[in-house]
Amino acid sequence: MRRCSVSIPSNIAEGHGRNSTGDYLRFLQIATGSLCELQTQLVIANNLSFFSEKEFDTLEENA
Repeated sequence: MRRCSVSIPSNIAEGHGRNSTGDYLRFLQIATGSLCELQTQLVIANNLSFFSEKEFDTLEENA
């Protein structure tokens, strides 16, 4: 979860630094994929009762 949560803003920054609209859009897609990965891991962690439903709702909403 830490890796994909760090990957999201990192890919956005890397795409922005490329100074190319095409590259930027590609890296935004990668960041979106990392966000989906994080959301899936949140669901799995919730199913395994790693945190309360309230905590899950807050995390999912923030994602």
